[in-house]
Amino acid sequence: MIAINNKCSKGIAIVWGIIFCSLGLIKLQQKQLSQDVVVQDKDTYLKQEQYLQTAVKLQQKMPAFGFDNLFADWNYLQFIQYFGDTEAREVTGYSLVTDYFEVAVDKDPRFTQSFLSFSAANSLFAAQPKKTVELIDQVLKSATPDLPGYPFLLWTYKATDEILFLGDLNAAKNSYEQAAEWASMRNDDLGKEMAGRYLDTAKFLASNPNSTDAQIGAWANILSQAQDSKTQQHAIEQLKELGAEVSITEKGEIKITRPEKA
Repeated sequence: MIAINNKCSKGIAIVWGIIFCSLGLIKLQQKQLSQDVVVQDKDTYLKQEQYLQTAVKLQQKMPAFGFDNLFADWNYLQFIQYFGDTEAREVTGYSLVTDYFEVAVDKDPRFTQSFLSFSAANSLFAAQPKKTVELIDQVLKSATPDLPGYPFLLWTYKATDEILFLGDLNAAKNSYEQAAEWASMRNDDLGKEMAGRYLDTAKFLASNPNSTDAQIGAWANILSQAQDSKTQQHAIEQLKELGAEVSITEKGEIKITRPEKA
């Protein structure tokens, strides 16, 4: 007879727990994939949306057994697939973006890079900027300036929502000040440069509380950091509506010209 110690038994239980809890999601996804091989119509997209809604709700309740970061990665990949299915989203909208966002925050609030994608998608396409700010605030309780990547961008994304959608320029000023503080903690040239920019933006917001320039700056920030073409195009359209000119240089750089003041 093979003896299995308690630690090993616990590990086996965890693995089987994950497999068991995943079966429901796999079955749902198989149903969805089986319909992907045929031409989709409106009813099919709506049924797929119901399947996906059930799946993400199950994820919200599913125990992670200590593998929270793996669940967060899995959830993020599902979100990318959902968000990238343009034809389906034209029919059903983007209502599940918020659900994927909530799962990510719950499972791994230190998964900084994913929240930059979630933030833009939830505010611009799911039209839930207030919820975005609430979730980013929750993330910031766990995030630290020394996380991999560019965690200071969490503050700038929050500031963008506060400017464009919530109309709270004072809160945005405070967010930029926090972004500057986090950026300066990198102790490198990039951190120093970004900290200076963010402090300048905070000062600008303090002296120009109702300026169109603040909105142009916020959309320009979204455009420069957008990770998908849909967000880029949306930002360009908003900049043009504000009177700004957007062009691409020969080097592929984005150039934004602010409207002349009367």
